[in-house]
Amino acid sequence: MNPQLLTVWAASLVLAFAPSAIALTPTEKNLAFDSYNNAFYVANGGSGYYAVDTNRGAPGRIHFWKVCEQIEAAEDAYDRTGNPAYRDLVRSLLNGLNNVVSGTTDFASWNEYNDDVMWAVIALTRGYEITGNRTFLDQAQWQFNQVWNRAWDSQLGGGFWWRADKQTKNACVNGPATIAAMLLARNTVNTGYRAQADQIYNWLRSTLYNSSTGQVADHIQANGTKVWWAFTYNQGTFAGAATLLFQATGNASYRDAGGLAVNWTRRNLTGQHIVDILNDEYDANGGSGDTAGFKGIFVRWASRWAGAANDASIKSWLSLNANTAWSYRNSSGVMWGQWWRRTPDNYVTSWEASPGLAVSQIPY
Repeated sequence: MNPQLLTVWAASLVLAFAPSAIALTPTEKNLAFDSYNNAFYVANGGSGYYAVDTNRGAPGRIHFWKVCEQIEAAEDAYDRTGNPAYRDLVRSLLNGLNNVVSGTTDFASWNEYNDDVMWAVIALTRGYEITGNRTFLDQAQWQFNQVWNRAWDSQLGGGFWWRADKQTKNACVNGPATIAAMLLARNTVNTGYRAQADQIYNWLRSTLYNSSTGQVADHIQANGTKVWWAFTYNQGTFAGAATLLFQATGNASYRDAGGLAVNWTRRNLTGQHIVDILNDEYDANGGSGDTAGFKGIFVRWASRWAGAANDASIKSWLSLNANTAWSYRNSSGVMWGQWWRRTPDNYVTSWEASPGLAVSQIPY
């Protein structure tokens, strides 16, 4: 057969057998979450954690931000179901973040990465909303304030520095920081977080966001040079920040900006293996690398945007991705980040499996 015709035929065959955009059933969503927990959750006297991989090793400080995002996936499951058992799991995981992973409740004292602390603030504040445990909210406020004091300044017009060395101001800290400030604002009174959210978002939108296309730049260097690396998690947290501001104000400009970011991702960060399916984003470190879990963050906030905007097309697209991930689960029901081939039975990291969990928990 002509090689070009063979390529076309193979692509057509993939599309012909691609999963439909029908949403996963509640039973399938629950099974996906329970399968993840069966594979990775370790109970530890009220301070549980998700093991690093199927070998069941405990996570340490090097895994800190990944652990925060895995906790968010558990929080997604609770938000979807209201299951008291999931609420108890969230409480256990947040205790584990403090007692097992960090070893202290003051993350900023040892972690120079300001984005890491903001991921924790989000997980803690959502955890407070779920459990009612005031210590989680108090801790979230303390950590946010620590980062604000050390990382926000007027250089480059505002924004948070990524790390203590103050070399770059990144989307990966400023997007989550806007979300964190909005979550803190809705759970506190007269704290100033709402005004801070506006400051952070306005800087992010004016500095690292292309208002014509919807692409979010990765960072701006101290000398003013912008670096337009494209990652799903930056697109997702920008959309999430815009969504929370839209819901708080009703201002359609926030909704529209978030929509541009989501749709840019759909056009530009899909199709690596299957048309319209989010790319793998694995780096040289495979399932242990930071990028392997990025798209779990994207689907969380893209789904929030689609719900707030009532965008049927994006809802259907995300459901298609959920069905595709689920169709390639392994015999234990675990999905990895390569949503075009079967998840291995013998070994997988909990981090690379987290995007499959996140997309399975979208609320439609």
